[in-house]
Amino acid sequence: MQKQYGVIPFLRGDRGIEVVMITSASGFWIFPKGQYEKEHGKRGTAELEAFEEAGVKGKLLKKNSYRTKVYIRSGEQVRLTLYAFEVRSLSAKWKEDYRRERRVVSIDEAKKLISSHKLMQCLEKFERDFVL
Repeated sequence: MQKQYGVIPFLRGDRGIEVVMITSASGFWIFPKGQYEKEHGKRGTAELEAFEEAGVKGKLLKKNSYRTKVYIRSGEQVRLTLYAFEVRSLSAKWKEDYRRERRVVSIDEAKKLISSHKLMQCLEKFERDFVL
């Protein structure tokens, strides 16, 4: 089974905790993630995907990770690990900006955008850790 690593990018601001969402290749709202790259390791892969897919840089939090199994576009089931990622900067231009939309939204707004039950469960666990 393939493994993917990614992040739940978040910011702490005047409006509380907000998360950064991006669109997948097929137009669904997701978090940045990608196939494991041995040369970068698990956490390095997650940080690389955050920068390439969402144009965010920041700090990966060591204690908070969220694991699930999801189906990718090919129909294959993958093991997904998402790490909490505190955003320090949002780039105006980034590697995949031509093919992805990016939004910074409240957790309640993110829940309305996400169509994947498995990603929703990860977001709800994140919310319990950081908001409630």
